[in-house]
Amino acid sequence: MEALTADAWLAMLATVGALAAMAVARVAAERALVAALVALVLARVVSPERALAGLANPGMVTVALLFVVAAGVRRSGALGALVTRVLGTPRGALGAQLRLMLPVAGLSAFLNNTPVVAMLMPEVRRWGDARGVAPSYLLLPLSYAAIVGGMCTLVGTSTNLLLDGLLVERGHDHLGLFWITALGVPAALAAIAVVAVLGRRLLPERRARDLPLADPRRFTAELVVEPGGNLVGKRLGDVSVPGLRAFAPVELQRGTTVFPAPRADHVLADGDRLIVNAGAAELLAVHRVAGLAPADGAGATGRRGPAGVLVQVVIGPRCPLVGHEVGDGSFRRHYGAAVVAVARGGARTAAASLGAWQLAIGDTVLLEADPAFIERHRHGHELVLVSDHGRPTPHAPWHAGYSLAVVVAMAAAAALGAVSMLVAALAAAAALWVARVITWDELATDIEWRVLLAIVAALGLGAALADSGAAAAIAHGVVGLGGSHPWVVLAMVYLATVVTTELVTNNAAAVLMLPIALDTAAELGASPLPFVAVVMIAASASFITPIGYQTNLMVFGPGGYRFAALARLGTPVALAVAAVTLALAPLLWPL
Repeated sequence: MEALTADAWLAMLATVGALAAMAVARVAAERALVAALVALVLARVVSPERALAGLANPGMVTVALLFVVAAGVRRSGALGALVTRVLGTPRGALGAQLRLMLPVAGLSAFLNNTPVVAMLMPEVRRWGDARGVAPSYLLLPLSYAAIVGGMCTLVGTSTNLLLDGLLVERGHDHLGLFWITALGVPAALAAIAVVAVLGRRLLPERRARDLPLADPRRFTAELVVEPGGNLVGKRLGDVSVPGLRAFAPVELQRGTTVFPAPRADHVLADGDRLIVNAGAAELLAVHRVAGLAPADGAGATGRRGPAGVLVQVVIGPRCPLVGHEVGDGSFRRHYGAAVVAVARGGARTAAASLGAWQLAIGDTVLLEADPAFIERHRHGHELVLVSDHGRPTPHAPWHAGYSLAVVVAMAAAAALGAVSMLVAALAAAAALWVARVITWDELATDIEWRVLLAIVAALGLGAALADSGAAAAIAHGVVGLGGSHPWVVLAMVYLATVVTTELVTNNAAAVLMLPIALDTAAELGASPLPFVAVVMIAASASFITPIGYQTNLMVFGPGGYRFAALARLGTPVALAVAAVTLALAPLLWPL
């Protein structure tokens, strides 16, 4: 093999640097990938036209349209109504897990799995609680089911669509909506079987009563009486809160003195700290009382702006406030939101230490924020939105059935070959807009622009790796390590993709690994299809860490999990999916 050119070395260096920035420094994917691509353009390793070719990639455009379709289904309320009917009344935790995972996997095969999990989390918690099943037995299986369901079709995850678009650019035919189904369904069933057998033994039993922030109906909050405010000198029993018979904090702190269950005739003073336990709507009403402020360190100078909504988020791996104390006011300055309560691993912090609580990845935080906060961070990676407790988006009763019918029609048109997936998704998005399931203004917020930017940048890096000869060089090295045995080399490609997706993002892992996989197949003189298939499955097979896939992080705090819990159950699930994939891929598409 010829020696590597300078362009190839630069392409590999930029790619490794981007991956390291995402994995180690927790830099946002779009920032790291764009920076690497810009460096390669400036170094003339890749032309600007080639670097930006991803903007016209059919897979990328289809992904954008499917964000709109999924958001329309979410806004219509169809998912909650559908799954509630399907779940029924199971017997025990095993029955609950199976009744949950199978329909969720089916839904995720045709809808973006992130909104599926976001919509179903409150329903699943209430459903499990009503039947005596701990939320910790259900929320991680919910995430896993959404992940493996996405493996089963071309539209189940944006990763599969991107890979199809890249293959078309390289002169291959479209794969088809159900091309990966013969491999994805057995892999998904293997994962579900492992959860069914091992889930109750390896998952912690965290009941709803032990997860104060996981239950959207009850929260504990800490407020402070503003110095000089209109509540100073007022009796506690005279504080009027709309919607509450009486304002009855569970605890009052004045300096170092604590008054449990303070009486109605207790007179409030400057700086009194009140601990309130109430439902979401009641807590929002309490926060709107003039003279009270969240005890997040803002004190008298941090008066809230317009009254907002209660929002539950999980601290993501890209959040710049990891390690900051709640009481230093950085949350308000950075995000314009007030911290109401915090939990880690399902355990609420003691109220007295809320201000000194240091934020960490996976912490669940209850915020009071303006309504625009929800749309700004609905698809973010710094803060992962779990649920909001404001007013639900109004929709007509017929929207739920209509939106589901649109999704079915979209999938049928693409599966029968009547139109391309891009045209089917465009027609579905238009049908939802015409029926006012989604509005024009909502379209801009429903599309995950950061994800699309990361995809375009990753496509540019993939092009640089392929055009510079770097991908071919890496493929030559992989074949050399595998001893030219196709099955061994296939396993190495799978392993490399899984490791990359656990450390960074599934889309980046897939786009960067595909050129290497195709060049590896060419080096072996083998069919590229099994290599494409293993990259598709491996890029979504993130089960071991909460940061590898967004749905894992969404359930991490509300389920009261710790990193070890995901590793205990995620490892056998990952091994089962890998075994099925590597066994079937060469049989379905002979090497």
